[in-house]
Amino acid sequence: MIQDSRNWILGEMSENANSRAFNEANGHDTLPGIEPLEEHNNLNTIAKLGLHTVDRLCNGEADRSKEVFRLSWDGGTPERPGSYEVFVESDLTPEDYRNITRPEDWELLMKWAEPMKGKTAIWINPTMEGGGVAMMRPPLVDFMRKVGVDAHWYRMAPIRNESKGNPFDFTKLMHNISQRQAGNERITSEGKALHQYWNDENAEVLLEQPNILNADFVVIDDPQPAPLIRRIKAANPKAKIIWRNHIDTHRDLMADPSTPQGEVASYLLYECGVIEADAVIAHPEEKFVHRELQDKTFFAPATIEPFDDMNRRLTEEEQREGIEAINAEIAAMNTQLIAEGRYEDVQSFIDPNRDRLTLIARFDESKGMDKMMELGARVRQKVLEKRRALGITDKEPVQTILIGNGSIDDPSGIPMLEKMRNLRREKYADIKQDIIVQRLRHNYMAINAAMYRPNNETALIAAQMSDAEGCETRITDWINHGVPVVISNRGGMHLQVVEGRSGIVLDYDEPDFDLERGAEWVSDLIVYPEKYEAMRQSTYEQSEKLNKREFTTVANVIRFLRVFNKVSTGSVHESDRIWKLDDMVKAQQSIKGELGSKVIQN
Repeated sequence: MIQDSRNWILGEMSENANSRAFNEANGHDTLPGIEPLEEHNNLNTIAKLGLHTVDRLCNGEADRSKEVFRLSWDGGTPERPGSYEVFVESDLTPEDYRNITRPEDWELLMKWAEPMKGKTAIWINPTMEGGGVAMMRPPLVDFMRKVGVDAHWYRMAPIRNESKGNPFDFTKLMHNISQRQAGNERITSEGKALHQYWNDENAEVLLEQPNILNADFVVIDDPQPAPLIRRIKAANPKAKIIWRNHIDTHRDLMADPSTPQGEVASYLLYECGVIEADAVIAHPEEKFVHRELQDKTFFAPATIEPFDDMNRRLTEEEQREGIEAINAEIAAMNTQLIAEGRYEDVQSFIDPNRDRLTLIARFDESKGMDKMMELGARVRQKVLEKRRALGITDKEPVQTILIGNGSIDDPSGIPMLEKMRNLRREKYADIKQDIIVQRLRHNYMAINAAMYRPNNETALIAAQMSDAEGCETRITDWINHGVPVVISNRGGMHLQVVEGRSGIVLDYDEPDFDLERGAEWVSDLIVYPEKYEAMRQSTYEQSEKLNKREFTTVANVIRFLRVFNKVSTGSVHESDRIWKLDDMVKAQQSIKGELGSKVIQN
């Protein structure tokens, strides 16, 4: 078996020489990946440190000083305590956003922004990168400041006393339980004590910051900083606290304190103080709303930033460099896998000149990566059969690609990566050369490049196969790139896709998770170029009509400003679940019409 793996590495893999990363590695009389490119942060040195060292680098924080949104975190030094503030800078102007925003939406933005000018708004979460929250915060805070809000972002520090344990193990367990991905596991009193202790450590610093002590609004993102709610209320009674729930929660299970989900909800509401928040924001699904919070819950989906390195238009050179960066990481991992004798886990590189079915997500229990791999296997087989029937035999098989970043607050990354490697090796051994499973370090431009189709001869289709999800920002990224998506009907993802126009929504309540229908749809797009081009054009159209309007930064800012206005005027009971800008504009026009009628009558 080892000899067979070596033969495949030296033979089959050698035929795929489309990226410079592969050419560099293959230019030596060694196995591919032994000497990865030094230009990509000296990954050959990194690989020598050990397999899990390479994997754990995906959790580390990157240098963010050269991105569109330049970030720096004041974590302090041994000589000087830090403030824990994340400083955000960009060269973007309000006019940049105005140029891509409908006039009626911009008018709505200005209406809600005017009363908030000079007000201080704080956001607190545990990480600068890795998940959707960390992606949304830089443009939100930056743009809020540009429309007159004194906006600040604080990132919690890791636990100082590591002997106490890792609080992220507990917070991730709460996350998985809430999303029904933890079996029968339950939270423990020890975990709750660790969670509170870590928040106490952070409170020592955060509650000394003048911005927080004088804030008008404080937004607490997810369960990690939830215990800060009562601490901030005590230190700054005038502050309005908004708790933001970003995940797929189940109102019926949360309402039953005997269930694991009910235990988590009760802990957050009554021990952490979420029940005392002035408002709650959830994704636009009524089933996500806890019954005790329904009168003060507003809706807002996850959004993307059109100007950041994940979505800005890349040059051809940047597209090539992005794919090379990913392939260089694959090469570095191959080096270590070979050194450890794990030849069966060595992978080929992403070939942008082949048809690709791609999932981009954190390696997380809820992301449905096992279903993605099965979908890819079925698509591969159907494409081969359909092409054979058409007499087409010179096309390489479809590549199935699962890639994503890590995050410091997500300890699931490495175990899930290994689980997917095992699945690739054991269940899909015969086709594993066409399956890529790679966890990446932070690199928005590389992820952006993976969403590009370099020529008209190949098809690129995206998949987001989550078993539980609030909303998935990558769906909007894909659609804005003109890439059709296949998604599950779990959580709020369906809100981002127009069935048959920008993608297909699989019904996971159907036998076999509806994967056969998904494989048929994807394989048709790959085999028949006219169908792919029609769907690609339709996807662009839906992006303009829906995604670019409802799921981008301007919409996110408007929704937050609306909530701030509501809580500051005491009208939080008007949590009307309105979240679409189109509905907000119509409501505003209706109010104007009523006022106009009264003026005429008088």
